[in-house]
Amino acid sequence: MNTLAKPTAEDQEQLRRVEGGLRLLTVPFPHFAGLARTVRVALDDRVPTMGVFASGRMVVNPAFARTLNERELIFVLAHELFHLALRTHDRAVGSDPLRFNYAHDYIINDILRLELQFKQVPAGGLDWPGARKLSAEEIVLEMEKDPSKAPPKSGNVWRSGAGAGRSDRSSGTGGDVFDDGMEREWFPDAEAADRVAETEAVRAAAAKALSLGKVMATMKGAGRGSDPGSSNQLVTALRGMYRTPWEAALQRWLESVSPGDRTFVRPSRRGAERTDVVMPGRRREGWVLNVVLDTSGSMTDEIPRALGAISGFCESVAVDQVRLVQCDTAVTSDRFLSPSELETHEVSGYGGSDLSPALRHLADDARVEAVVVVTDGEIEYPREEMPYALLWVIPAGRSFQPPYGSVVVMQ
Repeated sequence: MNTLAKPTAEDQEQLRRVEGGLRLLTVPFPHFAGLARTVRVALDDRVPTMGVFASGRMVVNPAFARTLNERELIFVLAHELFHLALRTHDRAVGSDPLRFNYAHDYIINDILRLELQFKQVPAGGLDWPGARKLSAEEIVLEMEKDPSKAPPKSGNVWRSGAGAGRSDRSSGTGGDVFDDGMEREWFPDAEAADRVAETEAVRAAAAKALSLGKVMATMKGAGRGSDPGSSNQLVTALRGMYRTPWEAALQRWLESVSPGDRTFVRPSRRGAERTDVVMPGRRREGWVLNVVLDTSGSMTDEIPRALGAISGFCESVAVDQVRLVQCDTAVTSDRFLSPSELETHEVSGYGGSDLSPALRHLADDARVEAVVVVTDGEIEYPREEMPYALLWVIPAGRSFQPPYGSVVVMQ
């Protein structure tokens, strides 16, 4: 696609190079194949180098593309796909968008330099050795402490190179992560409904791309803190950004228990007692995830990390509500929350350690088919098997072998 006033044959050649580069980058990053297919490339001299919208529209200045050799082009294209995979557009909301953009730039470039075996980040890209081991929030904080690490005054992520500067038609862009307002301004003919559908398709592809275990293992996992309030806020910022092995196991379990499409061929298991009507099964859209939270005193540090990870997976497995049951020796709270509310939910209790009341409480509800229990394992619980699928999530270093359910350890 061209948005240049008069694209030349050389411009068209750069478009073919970019589209070919998107295919080639799936060799070192095979999990990006689906995400790469959602990207739509547009040549545009209003952008000084290259950038991407949340809808998957990638804008490329052909003069900038000409300054890159094939390996450098793959690096830069992979960089832009990483922004979609890490959902930089969404996570920048509520913070300084440009600073958050640059924090992800540092992390992404450090990953790509290692994975693609570059000695230096090409195209004058931002370089922070070891950034892949930091969180975006930590990098933003360092920017505030050290102004030399803050975004350049030019606002450019990449070195423009000879002849790749802004044209007279250029708009004031900063960074390489562009917002919806700019997309509506630059592409007014695009249908709003199409843009929404394209954004959702990108998000779905990004969720799959986040299974890049080898890369994610090099990055820092979700943060921990001693204060529940600040820890919950940190989990909110980091959720879904990185996937450690225990989080991958958690997601597989959630996907395995999520309801399938509604169908009258298979009556609902929980509706088997009905003889007057056939109950259809649940649909993957709009289901409720049940979580039992051990609020004993020893769980202070572990709760934010576990809730942040669970919240981060809710979108990918179509959970729109979380039923959070808090328990120490009695059920202290039973509330329905949105996934976003779960991230910053205030937890109270921190008393004893008997989850029997909570587990039996849910067993009495015929609608409950799967439950995640977040606990340190030092608990009392029913010895009889519960009438629902059950996953125990426990901290690292604990030994817990219940007679039923599956166990995931937060490494």
